Amino acid sequence: MRVIVKDTIRKLLYKCGYVLVRVPMTTKGDGSPSQQDYRRVLADLELCTALRTIHRGDAVEIEELYRRFVFPDLPQNERRAELLHDLIGTTIGEAIYIVQHLHSALTVGGDICEFGVAQGATSRLLAAEIMQTDRNLWLFDSFEGLPAPGSEDKLINDIFNLGSIQNYKGTMASPEAEVLGRLASVGFPSARAKVKKGWIKETVKTGEVPPKVAFAYVDFDFYEPIKDALEFLDTRMPPGGRIVVDDYGFFSAGAQLAVDQFVASTGGRFKFELPLPFAGHFCVLSKLARA
Repeated sequence: MRVIVKDTIRKLLYKCGYVLVRVPMTTKGDGSPSQQDYRRVLADLELCTALRTIHRGDAVEIEELYRRFVFPDLPQNERRAELLHDLIGTTIGEAIYIVQHLHSALTVGGDICEFGVAQGATSRLLAAEIMQTDRNLWLFDSFEGLPAPGSEDKLINDIFNLGSIQNYKGTMASPEAEVLGRLASVGFPSARAKVKKGWIKETVKTGEVPPKVAFAYVDFDFYEPIKDALEFLDTRMPPGGRIVVDDYGFFSAGAQLAVDQFVASTGGRFKFELPLPFAGHFCVLSKLARA
């Protein structure tokens, strides 16, 4: 169990851009590290910080490549490169698809939704992109980690090496305060951030919900919550709206199954698209007709 916990922590830190390493220490007589060890650790941290700063330029280059060869009308945003660089678990390629389809969807009425917000890094990107609009950002999350998987959820990528899909219950939890802190860091108005805390099957039926949705990013991992989110969006999204669904064909087989069944059941109301192969594991649904 200890090995599993250590490996999970290591992988989560790596997604945040950090590497966990054991630093050999030479201790003094009282068992405390020496000043030389402190200086060496400080130098290593400064090197890591410098490397992260250097690689921030990668986000700029990748965005420009997409603009030149894939999305020529991708709008400019001077803050975007930093937010792309600081994403957690979302590739820059997928994030650029999210931004492109978000702006395409802003031609129709409705708010913006994210289903499954984790640490709020993608939420912050969405918030920065709609800052100059009057759209609300709705964040749906249990803040308790993943639910128990259903029978449709077969493990196809053991991303944390947990050995079984059942062992993922409760993983990937982040506190609500962390998410709201990331929104505040870009100056997003708190009155426009609508947090729906709880399991999606209940939260879409209780309290205030968006009357109309122009764009949604769905990152619920498992079959049942993705199915619930898509069915809710079908009733709220006008033609011209867009949905990006993460983990299509990745992690749990339930994600792809939920999307495929939903598209088949809607009778042509949605256009289904896959990204370029190197962009990531996700799909795009464009609303063509009303439910």
